[in-house]
Amino acid sequence: MLEQSCLITLLIPLMLGIAVTEWTGLLDRDTTQQAATLIPFCLASAAILALVSLVTGVLPHKTKPQSRLKSRAGHHVPRLSILNFQFSTFNLLLPALMFFIGASSALIHHVNNQTSWPSGIHQWTAVVADAPRPTAKTYRIPLIISCGHEGPHRKVMLSVMKSALPVSPNVGDALVFNAQIREPYNYTSDRHISTVNRQFDYAKWLGRQGFQGQAFVYSQVQALGDYESNALVAALPWWDRLRIWALQKRSILVKKYYANVSGKDGGNIGGSEGDQEAAVLAALTLGDRSGLRTDVREIFARTGASHVLALSGLHLGILATLLMMLLWPLGGIAATRQRCHWHRYLPFVICASLLWSFVLLTGCSVSVVRSALMITLTFLLALRGEGFASLNNVIVAATLILCVSPLALMDVGFQLSFLSVFFIIWLFPYYQERFLGSRSSRLPRVRQWALNFLYITVVAQLATAPIVACVFGRLPLLFLLTNLLVIPCAYVLLTGALVFFALSWCAAAASAIGWLLSRTTKLMLGSLEWISSLPLSSVEVSVSPLSALMMYPLMLAGFAWLIAHQRIYGYSFFILLGIVVSLLGWGV
Repeated sequence: MLEQSCLITLLIPLMLGIAVTEWTGLLDRDTTQQAATLIPFCLASAAILALVSLVTGVLPHKTKPQSRLKSRAGHHVPRLSILNFQFSTFNLLLPALMFFIGASSALIHHVNNQTSWPSGIHQWTAVVADAPRPTAKTYRIPLIISCGHEGPHRKVMLSVMKSALPVSPNVGDALVFNAQIREPYNYTSDRHISTVNRQFDYAKWLGRQGFQGQAFVYSQVQALGDYESNALVAALPWWDRLRIWALQKRSILVKKYYANVSGKDGGNIGGSEGDQEAAVLAALTLGDRSGLRTDVREIFARTGASHVLALSGLHLGILATLLMMLLWPLGGIAATRQRCHWHRYLPFVICASLLWSFVLLTGCSVSVVRSALMITLTFLLALRGEGFASLNNVIVAATLILCVSPLALMDVGFQLSFLSVFFIIWLFPYYQERFLGSRSSRLPRVRQWALNFLYITVVAQLATAPIVACVFGRLPLLFLLTNLLVIPCAYVLLTGALVFFALSWCAAAASAIGWLLSRTTKLMLGSLEWISSLPLSSVEVSVSPLSALMMYPLMLAGFAWLIAHQRIYGYSFFILLGIVVSLLGWGV
């Protein structure tokens, strides 16, 4: 692992720093003052370690004659330890620095996210920040409380009775309501869906998503006009304005789905079959899952196809491949011009720009941002003609996301996305050597595709199985059959979606492509319903967080034993296996 990427020695301490602040309770709502007092200590420790690491790592130091480098003139020159990464003091201090950086960023994020709300019921004016999610009796609406051009803008999760708001609002609409806003709290009826029957900490989940308040409204909610809504949106910070603008464009595209698939405008969505086909299309291609019914989500979860609904590397990879196929001729056209040296950059720049526009359009979920970062890093280093390990791309993407949003580490989507991609890339050289070998170039294309599909599906399922079992309390067993049926449909739907939006100006073409997308989606849903009805399609399990955590060293030791055939890995595997079995038996 270290041979493929030494950067992992920096990512792990960063993650540990964030995790320790979470596990020790420093990010709880009642410890804000304590967390604030620890921030100067963590920042000071990080500054001292950074200075010492810089001095010990950059300055030349004496080395043995046989290990010195020779210049072109033949003279010995001292080796710089920051380049060869072999100076022991530097190796110890730099991970410690990353640990304190992770702890400091988590504490700062926690303190900045805390706010005090006035007691009693008050009138509030807010802007809808994301697509509302309808439930049986309410709408759950993410809001940004507007404070004008002065003062902070705070995110609030508002639950509104459908009788108080007959029509679901759109992103960017301004609402006026009377309610008491409090810090995020837990409903007594909220229960985790896993069989371990633990209380789901809804308040902590809201805090990790950046929400600073929560309210429930029974009375009438007033929706303001377009002029007042635009004025309130204009007073928001630039990032919120940009995100609201992108989500408004997404809602327009979603309405086109409903108009051509279910024959509705998207504003009054029911529970008909056509509505769910359009909702699945919107989730799979645009990241809008607000229209999905609970039973449809349950079918995807039982069959192990939830990764198709959540935009990830599969979707970005298909999109990048299609865009590069379309844009590659531009490089040849530019190359025909005299004194034009930028021709080879043009397809990559346009493709990366379109990919990041798509990321913004879909709401900037963690899995999509991770995939876009990895593809962009690959483009940049390919243009420079340098080799860059894909494992490094994963680690750099994870580090950048955690530096911007440290509490994303506790998000299940972040964990599932990075673990699956990490294991797939880490084990790929060994898979290629042991299963393909020198015959890989001579194997039939269909057999290569089948072997790669089998490898990616099995490794991704094994990598995410402990977390899936712990969080959702269920493990799908027929995931190979599910992916064999679902992934080809995903390719057709993503490609068809591009053609659909490109030809949406032509009503006849949009209607024909919408019919094709509807039939493909119906086929995929029917296949998943059939798989979920099979015996042993999924099993209920009960796994504690500690047991799930210990399964990963067990898997690492098992993979290392199979690859290296060394006794130390075998002993480690059986010792860890005994620990995991004991934890599962004791229910710890």
